Amino acid sequence: MLSSLDDPLDTDRPLVVFLGNDIDEEDHDMLFPALRERGVAVVRVHPTELVVTMGKGGITFSVAGQRLEPDLVVGWVLDELLIPGMAHLDVFARAGIPVINDAVTLFRAQNKYLDSSMLSLGGTLGYPVLTGRSPEALETWIRGLDGPAVIKPLVGFGGRGLRKIDGEVELQEFLTELRRDGGAYYAVPWVNNPGRDIRVYTINHQPVFAMYRYAPPGQWITNVRAGGGIAMCPLNDKISDLAHRASKAAGTLIGGVDIGENVDTGELVVYEVNSCPTCEPPALEALAKEGEEGRKK
Repeated sequence: MLSSLDDPLDTDRPLVVFLGNDIDEEDHDMLFPALRERGVAVVRVHPTELVVTMGKGGITFSVAGQRLEPDLVVGWVLDELLIPGMAHLDVFARAGIPVINDAVTLFRAQNKYLDSSMLSLGGTLGYPVLTGRSPEALETWIRGLDGPAVIKPLVGFGGRGLRKIDGEVELQEFLTELRRDGGAYYAVPWVNNPGRDIRVYTINHQPVFAMYRYAPPGQWITNVRAGGGIAMCPLNDKISDLAHRASKAAGTLIGGVDIGENVDTGELVVYEVNSCPTCEPPALEALAKEGEEGRKK
């Protein structure tokens, strides 16, 4: 079974449903028990296992032959589950069930074009972005930069498909591929950084904690799923303010804001806002340890 039904669905406790898969199983193993300790029932339902019945009397939901009547639904779908998950989240919301990270929020945040447009209009995009399909426009834009460029897939996570364009050979190779294969591109300037970035986790747009993500030796991609390391990051006023404004611009009630440290200018720049941020259990454990030590003082 793809769903995780560790709580009874006919409970008197408030029922929270996470719509998603086991990609963040380690996080769920820490989060779900903490919710249960607070008197909340919580289950994870896979979008493909949700059964929906519709008729003149309204809409009902079930999973594994049991009726599902959630008090809150949290959207945690991405990649191939995004579109079917969005459909379910939209129906939950229109059926009067509160949804956090709803269909539109997930769709916008998981498309880098839309994500950057929200940051731009919200005044928190710290560098220029170019997206389109014209190789000529991309070549002109990259030649106008004072340094390398980074090409990212419009949709994706975990550092997959990132490409650094540094020099004429790499530029011509990418343009040749683009003219041959077509497709849309998303390009940003390279930010000279100290070999790390900052992931800030936000709840209701309020920064909760932050961690550094370090690129492996000799590499530049910092994503943990790509082999990067992590360490706790002090959540100072400057980082908190930028993360708060970026989260507000993106509309993510649960989110992860990726921030870069530009060593050339001394400024912080927002790379993107994630709607389904993996928290990484080591970071959560370190946060809990810091909180425990703080209470002892």
